[in-house]
Amino acid sequence: KFEQTKITVKAGTIVEIVLNNIDFMQHNLLVLKPGSMERVGAAADKLSQVPEGVSMQYIPSVPDVLFATPLVNPDQKFSLKFRVPDIPGDYPYICSYPGHWRIMNGVFTVVR
Repeated sequence: KFEQTKITVKAGTIVEIVLNNIDFMQHNLLVLKPGSMERVGAAADKLSQVPEGVSMQYIPSVPDVLFATPLVNPDQKFSLKFRVPDIPGDYPYICSYPGHWRIMNGVFTVVR
């Protein structure tokens, strides 16, 4: 699971997320459009059933994925820097490694 599951950020600002993988398996982090977690999670699950899923880092090629890290190996970290969307709302984030998104998720609440 992610250490932080609720993060409030100001619209239009630049944020940096550091995904520090202290687990024994790979993880990633995808920031999604509001209301899209189930849809993106289902698309990520389907990637586990095709050979190209690994080369795609289990990141579905859908417009609901706004920002993403690659798969991060155990005991490694990755920094993701991006401009927060201008539209306030709840932006879910997930790990899209097969099956993880159901319990490994959180929400960016974007405020003005």
